[in-house]
Amino acid sequence: MSTSKQEHSKSSSTPLHTQTPSVSEMSHTPTPTDEEALFEAKRMRSRFPWLDARLLVVVGFTSVVMLILLIVPMPTESTNTTASSWGKLEPFQQYQSEVIQNQSLISAIKHNYIQYVNESAEKDGYIVTVNAVTADENQLILLYTAKSLNGQEIYGMNSVKLSSIATGKSLGHSRNNGTHDADRENVFRGTTTIRLKSREPFPQEIAAKFQIASVDEGRLSDPVTNTSTEDMHHSPTLLIHFSLASQFKRPETEIVYPNHTITLGDHTVALARVEMSPLEMRVRFTSDQPFEPYNTSRQWVEATGILAGEGDQEVLLRALNRKVAFDDPNSYEYIFYSNLLDQPKTLQLQVVTRDADHVGDPTLIQIK
Repeated sequence: MSTSKQEHSKSSSTPLHTQTPSVSEMSHTPTPTDEEALFEAKRMRSRFPWLDARLLVVVGFTSVVMLILLIVPMPTESTNTTASSWGKLEPFQQYQSEVIQNQSLISAIKHNYIQYVNESAEKDGYIVTVNAVTADENQLILLYTAKSLNGQEIYGMNSVKLSSIATGKSLGHSRNNGTHDADRENVFRGTTTIRLKSREPFPQEIAAKFQIASVDEGRLSDPVTNTSTEDMHHSPTLLIHFSLASQFKRPETEIVYPNHTITLGDHTVALARVEMSPLEMRVRFTSDQPFEPYNTSRQWVEATGILAGEGDQEVLLRALNRKVAFDDPNSYEYIFYSNLLDQPKTLQLQVVTRDADHVGDPTLIQIK
């Protein structure tokens, strides 16, 4: 994976912005458009051999090439599409935008930063189709459809594993969600998100392995199914190979160093670094003492959101998780959704101080 990153730093004298956001600022989410009938779009790759022919033939082939370039869906940063234009990914729209509120995926589809794959594997009455994928240096999001053709109802995905064909290594731990089509328990629309490993090369050819869990018709409405595996069936492993568009390597992760320090009693916590890419924002805090998330007697700084944009364009980006930094016991990180493709004019981190008995008022720290 590329290690080239854009870095920016802020002076330590930059004052802490203490504006308290309004209720509307804290609750604003994108217009529904995280977390879709199988679409028929196909990735098209065209290579034309040299033709020693008349000019008319050359012009004809040139026209064909131009037409293909116009219709092939490739990652772009166009701002002309709207958040509601999910196109052939429409069956995924309601669940991902309204239930999961996958803000990174919403932004990617809004800006056509998406690659249509439409590759399938079928065996023993089960079929999986990889519909589309989007990625950057840090994260990959896969959209797929699982279907049973043998009268089984799909309980869910038993496993979804992605690996690099070049290295044979897993791309990382997957986070999965999905839902059934309305009134069709044999069709499941799923999304898998993987945080790519920074020390591994950016994957170009990917092997995706799926295993579907299903039950007999009518069993999904039986509550016993949720606690017993006796009636569970599993598909064979369904393998799909696909290539990842090279355009996903181009957006570099932007890094800023806000250098804001917050004093909490006998210790300090600094907002040390913020990393931003189209699908992910990562915030790192560093303390002068080891981070102890289960020590309820100590105060800590908690990141509760990133306010991106201004006025009517303002969005509160939600946190996905918090973890101790693997390379420093004094540091901890938050992973946030991203709408960097929207090119927000401002980014502000919303934080609170917290201990066992008290949560402080929200405070905003300027990122950019």
